[in-house]
Amino acid sequence: MIRALLEYYRYLLDTGLIKEQFGWAEIAVPLTLDIDANGKVLSIKSNVYVEKNEKGKERQVIPRMLLPYHPVRSNNIQANMFADRAEYILGIGEKGAEKFMAAKELHEKVLQPAKSSVANAILLFFSTWDAEHAQDTLTEAQKEMLAANLTGNILITVDGVDPCTDDDCAAAYNAYVQKVGISGSTVYGIDCITGEYGMICRVHPKIKGIRAAATGAPLCTINNSSSIHATGREQGYGTPMTEMNVYRYSTALEYLTHSQQHNYYDKYSGVNILCWSTDCSEAQQAAMLYALTGMSGKDESGNEATAYLNRIFAGVDNPPEGFEPDATMHIVGLDSRDGYIIRQVFCLEGRFQELMGNIRQHYWDTRICGKGGVPFWEIYEAICRKKKDGTVIDDRSRITADIIYNLLNGGKYPEQILDLMLVQVQIEAQANEDYLPTVPQAGFMRAYLRKNKKEDISEMLDTENRDIGYLCGRIFASAVNIERASKSGEQTQRTMAQNLGEAMRHPADYFPLMTAALNQAYLRKLYSKTRTAALAAILEKEFGELVDMIPTEGYPRRLTRAQQAQFCTGYYQQRNKYIQDAMERKAMRENSKNEEDAA
Repeated sequence: MIRALLEYYRYLLDTGLIKEQFGWAEIAVPLTLDIDANGKVLSIKSNVYVEKNEKGKERQVIPRMLLPYHPVRSNNIQANMFADRAEYILGIGEKGAEKFMAAKELHEKVLQPAKSSVANAILLFFSTWDAEHAQDTLTEAQKEMLAANLTGNILITVDGVDPCTDDDCAAAYNAYVQKVGISGSTVYGIDCITGEYGMICRVHPKIKGIRAAATGAPLCTINNSSSIHATGREQGYGTPMTEMNVYRYSTALEYLTHSQQHNYYDKYSGVNILCWSTDCSEAQQAAMLYALTGMSGKDESGNEATAYLNRIFAGVDNPPEGFEPDATMHIVGLDSRDGYIIRQVFCLEGRFQELMGNIRQHYWDTRICGKGGVPFWEIYEAICRKKKDGTVIDDRSRITADIIYNLLNGGKYPEQILDLMLVQVQIEAQANEDYLPTVPQAGFMRAYLRKNKKEDISEMLDTENRDIGYLCGRIFASAVNIERASKSGEQTQRTMAQNLGEAMRHPADYFPLMTAALNQAYLRKLYSKTRTAALAAILEKEFGELVDMIPTEGYPRRLTRAQQAQFCTGYYQQRNKYIQDAMERKAMRENSKNEEDAA
């Protein structure tokens, strides 16, 4: 993945999407300390502003500015150029005097060669500011402002001029950082990724934009591993990379995490899915990501990518101008379980056409009864546990990552998902008087049978299917339909649909009892009324025809997991047919009534 990110950095550079700014980074700056040409403090002001989000709610925004890179300092006293916390800039807080001296020494070392008035003013500030009596120098309003931003950065400006925009200051810092690097390293060696020789990065920069991680968690593939520590080489020295290459891969990674066209956050598993390519346009990369996540058509380049997705899901692979079917795509899943280390959950590389074909096949396989395909996150919603208020419990076991990986590879679905799906179906059936599996549940079971068991399960009801699980599901749906017809408009404590779990697990025990109940109660009730007698005959005949399809040995004692998936699929498709037939009859009655009224 690191090598692919290095290649992507070169692509971003060549296409002008980024500029090479080694030693610089975008950093949040809530406060500004403005001084005059003699180094005297003029003001301390807040940079925070308020804006409204899409819902109209106000939120505070801290602007980010391009500043000298802030290395990871842990508990060490290590100052940063031009902008830092109050204890470094003003000497306020714990160990304020020591930290202010560290900042003073750093600025004097870096800015001594600079000749500009801005550099001179900053040096005068550090040489004249009385850190020991800083609290007495500040106004009450300034103290309150600092107290509200204890950990925020304060940028020094000279009469409103940012030193980062001053040519002499910027040149002096660039010369300094090229010499000492960004991690405080003094070790030179061979880069383990590219084989280049250079200064080895001691501590890799923190990565921002991974929502499941703490602010700026490092990438674990390079940092802090017990197996590496055993060699006596800690931090970045265990898997050496030059500081320039570390800057490049981290810059490319942050570009991806801050772009909606490349980054999708799965709220259930806490995984960030990144998608990129060096062989195709941004629109095509966005099309790949949105097709994967079920959010197709949100590219920012117009409707070409959307139209192409619609065609490709319809089975027509006719790319628009500029789309490269053979472009190599990289898809990576990153998460942070402990809130600090970013882990690589999966990493895939493949041709656009091949990966898109696997996604398209998944959508085709999960289509059922005319309903659209099922995105991976809807599969998780269908199997997950829920809180009392109905909200979803997060996916701590990262099942969604397994779904994505197998989806992209065109491989089989994880067997664990079917187990969880069957359990969830039975739980929901017991709680619902008129239970019918959801589209994601039924769609996934159909896809599971097609992909894992190689069964030709059609999208619509298959009256020729003689699989025992499928037949049992259709028979159960027919029985539920008879019960619903006999209890039309009545309130009941428990219905046959709530027994789906028992019927699915032990058909030989349940179905004879169910048939007896139909004959003794529900059909008998329908036959007893003149207006429902004809309906009873139709329903009884249909039920009998389905039962006649059962083999001579009768109902099986138990159904396997795959047969239970067949049961749910047959039950859903048969119930859906009843619903569609009822809607058609209602529409015909309404049309007939309208024609009579018109006449």
